Amino acid sequence: MSDAKSEYSIKCKIHPEIFQELGVRDPEEVKRETAIMKKVRQVKKELKSDPDNIELLVDLGTLYVDGANYEDAIKQLKTVINRGKSNARAHKVLGTAYILSKQEDEGIREMKRAAELAPDDPEIHFNLGGIYMLQDSFESASREFQCVVDLDPTDNMAYANLAASLDMRQLYAEEISVLKKVLMFNPDDLELRAALSCAYFNLGDYDEALTAALVVLDMNDQDPMAHCNLGSIYSAKNMVEEAIFSFKKATELDPESSIPHTNLGSLYGSLKKVESAIKEFKTATTLNAGDINAWYNLYTCYKDVGRTQEAQEAYKKFEELTNKAAGIGKSADTSAEGVMHSMGAQKN
Repeated sequence: MSDAKSEYSIKCKIHPEIFQELGVRDPEEVKRETAIMKKVRQVKKELKSDPDNIELLVDLGTLYVDGANYEDAIKQLKTVINRGKSNARAHKVLGTAYILSKQEDEGIREMKRAAELAPDDPEIHFNLGGIYMLQDSFESASREFQCVVDLDPTDNMAYANLAASLDMRQLYAEEISVLKKVLMFNPDDLELRAALSCAYFNLGDYDEALTAALVVLDMNDQDPMAHCNLGSIYSAKNMVEEAIFSFKKATELDPESSIPHTNLGSLYGSLKKVESAIKEFKTATTLNAGDINAWYNLYTCYKDVGRTQEAQEAYKKFEELTNKAAGIGKSADTSAEGVMHSMGAQKN
């Protein structure tokens, strides 16, 4: 074997979480921070010779935001704005700094001012839409994301967020229309195709939901959530054997997910196979102690077979989780539609 150095080399891309586990900094992150600090020094140097240059002052605030130095960013940008300059970019970056530092009301105020000064800037409307989504103001979010797609009909992310806001408002027909548009530009997006299937399901159009779900599986038959969604559609269409097969396939592909067990338990419950349903719900709550639907259905099954003590314990757990969810602005949904919606939104 030759001792000469090979002309070929292999480099592995290491996931950033690995560095966290090892207790060291990700070299790529260090490189990015170093580049930001270098730019900060350069801008400050230029400002010494041109201290009233508004664009440079805003550049400095933007660099502070990029470096997660939000306090200095806010101070810097407020200085620019207090000079009486109607600078849309300064308000936009200040709004971003407020949002990232979890001062959402101030962020909305600044973004709105930026939108008044530059109504044709799609980024401002996109950021506003994002804040409204965080605040569960879904109607306002839809309005802002609609502004983005009106200004830039090729913005796939804006279409996707518009669809998400419509979904939260249960405007499923409108959501389907938006998803169809974005899929014309991005036909291979599995997440959007899954969302389309879920929207059809929530609308009650199970045939179209099935067609869309099968397309997802054609593109990736190893996606456990795709099989789980397919099982829910088969259940709604009373195709019992197909539904059971799909849910079991989902559990094989992702043994740690509680959702397929919860949905399979619901199917068994509808077939009056209560013991089988209990088995699935117990598995679901073991895998995910926070599965509200599983606890509620487990309570119902125990009550139906007269296992009073176990029913009370399951309901107590369900009530605890419901109260906890209400405390953070969310509500439990024990309907079949609610289960399907949650599957479209989460990845296990």
